[in-house]
Amino acid sequence: MATADPARPDERGVLGERPKLVVWRNFWLAHSETFVRDQTLALKRWSAIRVGFRNTEVPLLAADLAPYPNTIWGKVAMRLPGHPGARRQLRRVVEAPDVDLVHAHFAPDGLSAMPYARRAGKPLLVTFHGMDITRLPARAGLRGWWYRRRLRALFAEASLLIAVSDFVRRRLIALGAPPDKVVVHHIGVPPRAPSDHSRRQPGIVFVGRLVPKKGVGDLLHAVAALPEPLRSIPVTIVGYGPLAATLQELARTLGVNARFTGMRTSAEIASELASHTVFCGPSRVAPDGDCEGFGLVFLEAAQQSLPSVAYDHGGVAEAVLDGITGWLVNEGDVSALSKRLEQLLNDPELAAKMGHAGQRRVAAEFSIDSQTAKLELLYDRAKRHVLLT
Repeated sequence: MATADPARPDERGVLGERPKLVVWRNFWLAHSETFVRDQTLALKRWSAIRVGFRNTEVPLLAADLAPYPNTIWGKVAMRLPGHPGARRQLRRVVEAPDVDLVHAHFAPDGLSAMPYARRAGKPLLVTFHGMDITRLPARAGLRGWWYRRRLRALFAEASLLIAVSDFVRRRLIALGAPPDKVVVHHIGVPPRAPSDHSRRQPGIVFVGRLVPKKGVGDLLHAVAALPEPLRSIPVTIVGYGPLAATLQELARTLGVNARFTGMRTSAEIASELASHTVFCGPSRVAPDGDCEGFGLVFLEAAQQSLPSVAYDHGGVAEAVLDGITGWLVNEGDVSALSKRLEQLLNDPELAAKMGHAGQRRVAAEFSIDSQTAKLELLYDRAKRHVLLT
């Protein structure tokens, strides 16, 4: 893959201004989408204009332009072909002479941005994160057929298809994406100040949305299968979602010493990770086909020197190195999950060794700054291609 020299002056704007792009997300921005926020804010040589249809009620990061109000009317209007004023605003931003390209996160957002980029004659780059190439194409009937057809149109029109893992790359190609358009790019995680590990006590922690894909029920069953006294070890579940009440009831039924924290900020999550000894995230294929595209949370755990125990599922094997930064077991094997948890809880030296190996790997390979610098080279490549054609 050709790359650009970050120092090339011809890739700067007029009078040394940074080149501009539109970062498109239909809805800015769910609190679980820290990866979109972190990557956007980590841009150094390019300047991002955040664009979408509307802001969420309490956005993690707000859009610079989101012309539809966060009301029932706004939600209806954005799905209708009318409302020319809002669409005119979107066209005006994308078609601005100093905007060089459009980068959309998730396939549905790429489909939303596609007509605006096409009309403006601007390159469209789309990052695929997981559910957009697992759950949505698996839908039955006309909805699934129509989505797969639109995906093929997106593959044909986009300049670059960015996969967050090799797993996502393989899925894209299986769905019909041209291999020469697909590039793997890991987003990376922001640096964190060293946490106070003196508070670290034996315990298991999970961070993520409480949805079927995350496998929290398997985690609770795995803990319930531990021998005493490990069976009584504290388990902290950080996150929110539709399964919260069901999982709390399951923990009570199994007699698991679980604490559910609900939503937490990034700093609070880092503190929770720093105070436990093992991270467990048994992501698995959800009933609707949803899969884990990569799993940045495993890198966040490793950043706090935690080893991980997980299923060998989706892109997780690229985030957790089996036997080095944690343990992977066959998807759905709760007994094996329990035994690996038992091993790490009973062997603090091994847990520390794996945790430090993960911490070194994150620092060397997954810094948000170094990974975003690589992304900006992809932007350079897309811009230069337009200049040469």
